[in-house]
Formats: sequence, structure tokens, C-alpha cells
Amino acid sequence: MLQMSKTVTTPIERPFFNNLNGLRFVGALTVLIFHCFTLQREIWGDFYNGTIFHFVFSVASKGHLGVNLFFVLSGFLITYLLLHEFARTGKINILNYLLRRFLRIWPLYFLVVLFGFFLFPKLPYGIVTIHEFWRFALFLSNFDEIIHGINDKINFLSATWSVSIEEQFYLVWGFLLGLIPFKKSFSFPVFFVVIILGSIVFRSFYWFDSRIIYFHTFSVMSDLGIGGFIGFLAFKGKIQSSFERVKKWQWIVFYVISTLLILGSNSIFEGSLIAFERTVIGIIFAIVILEQVYAKNSFYKIDKIPYFFSSGELTYGFYMFHCILIYYWSTFFKTHGFTDHLWQFLVYVVLVFFSTYVVAWISLHYFERPILGLKKYFR
Repeated sequence: MLQMSKTVTTPIERPFFNNLNGLRFVGALTVLIFHCFTLQREIWGDFYNGTIFHFVFSVASKGHLGVNLFFVLSGFLITYLLLHEFARTGKINILNYLLRRFLRIWPLYFLVVLFGFFLFPKLPYGIVTIHEFWRFALFLSNFDEIIHGINDKINFLSATWSVSIEEQFYLVWGFLLGLIPFKKSFSFPVFFVVIILGSIVFRSFYWFDSRIIYFHTFSVMSDLGIGGFIGFLAFKGKIQSSFERVKKWQWIVFYVISTLLILGSNSIFEGSLIAFERTVIGIIFAIVILEQVYAKNSFYKIDKIPYFFSSGELTYGFYMFHCILIYYWSTFFKTHGFTDHLWQFLVYVVLVFFSTYVVAWISLHYFERPILGLKKYFR
């Protein structure tokens, strides 16, 4: 979700990392597929519970891990870029840092929140939400999701929970920048290790509560900590050569094992072991990020897939708008009785994808970019 200018990585210029745009789009796409299967699922016919469809759902249900990928990626990028700024200028301008983050996050976030609370209830098929506006206004919507989300029908407001956690991280990270001595490099790895271990300990106390495990800031902050840790290592040049030496067949083995681990995670991390699940998956995503950026013998570079690089620029809007489109398309299909056959569900998924893509494209070019243009004043 972090916007970067496309430049060549040098000691002076703002760095750009190949293949991260493609990874962003993969994360957003998997979340969309996951929500197509899970939101408004009660409207679909008997085919939805069939054996074949149930198998497909068991794979699609892992799509929510796209949010985990976003968190690790955000931790990596924000840490690397801040270290780069310090190396280039000898200081971190905290005010400019926060203003850049606000320009990226706030406009679209509040557009969706204000729509959900004040305009949506007045529109056809609109519903008054049971969420509480003040938590969304303060970027605490993840806590509102823990309290009210399971009973709420306006699913697209729930999508803001991960943005709230990222904003919490950005604000706390900005505050801590004034406390952590940049010239003492050991401060960074110690800080991130504390975050990761603290998150594991927190989850170990709440392993039985799935909503706290999934939505609470202290539960998910290990993803951001893992991302920050690899961002620090990458900036210090401590891992690039190791990833460059890995052979293609070794990467294939890694991806096969990782895929099997993720698909079988529900069986592997049962009971109190769920406290370790997010950390293990976060480490997998961290390796994927570093492999895509630094490996010379990758199995496949994600930006090579047509349109994935350009689509990566749409991911913030794609993520924020897709649940709104799911709500309206599912309402349309239910109203017209198009919910009894598999082919109707597949048409529904395709319509959700393309309409979300179009809305995200319009948002990027006519709403987000004009605002992002102001970031040049806060470099």
C-alpha cells in the first residue's frame, strides 16, 4: 500500500524495488477472492456446499493471508525507506514522514468510512451500521471489528481494519524514531525482535479467541515487525548475497513446502499452537519478498505476469472498494434470483473483479494521484 516513485536504487536516489508491485496485486487479489466466497455466502444455493466447491473454498479461504503479506511488505518498505532517508540526509524529518503517510492513507480511508456511515444508509439497499464512528475516525476500527463486526451486515466497513493497524504502526513508529538512536544499529533488530516475541506472547494468552487473534493490533504486529527486521537487514546489505546464491530448484522446493504449510495450517497450528501460526506465515512472506527483490535464480518474477506491475499501483483502492462492489453485486444477484448455479457464482466473481478494478483505476487517477502529488512538498 506504500506508493514509491520508479527510480533506480542508488545511495542517493529514492529506492525502488522490482516485483513488489506485483506482490501487492497478488495480496489484493487473494483477499478479493476470499471475500467473494465468504461475504454474503448465505445467498448462494446448494451447490455452494458441494464436495468440489467445498474443496475450492478450502483453498480460497487462505486468501485472507493477503493482508498478512501487506503488513510484512509495509514493515519492510517503511523501515528501509526511513533508514535510507537518514543515510542520505543525516536525519529523519518526523513531520514530513507523518504527512506523507497521511496523504497516502487518510483520503481514501475516510472516503469509504464517510460513505459507509452517512451516505450508504440513505441509498437503495442501504443499511445503518452497528459500528461506532468514533473508532473509525481514530483509526481504531480493528477494535470495533472485534466488538461488532461479526454481527454487522455492512461488510465493506470491516475492510478498514487493516488500514487502521497500519496507521497505528506508522504513528507509533514515527514517535519511536525520536527515541531509537539511529547511529546504534543494534537498536533496530532488538526493537523488532521485541515486537515479534511480544506478539507471540500476546497470542498465546488469547489463542481461543479467533477475533482477537485475527484483528487485534498486538496480535498482528509481528507481521510488521518481521517486515521491519528484513528491511533493516536489507538496508545493511546483510542478506542480498545469500539470496543471490540460491538456485532455482531450491526456490521451487521452498514454494512447494510453503504452499503445503499454508494450506495445512489449520491442522498444523491447532489449539495453543495458533500463537505461532502468524509468525511462521510472516517469515514465509518475508522470504518471498526478499526472493522477489534479490534472487537471481527465482522460480518466477511476479512482475513478469502481464499487467501485474501496473495493477500493483491500484491495490489500495482495489482493497478499499472491493467489499462495496461485493455487497452491491451480491444484492443484485439475490434480487434477481441468480444464486442457484455454479456458473452464476463464477459470473458474480468476474463482475466483482472487473468492476472493482475499474473503480480502483478511476480512484487512482482522479482522486488519489492529485492528492499524492502534494507529497513532493514533504520530502
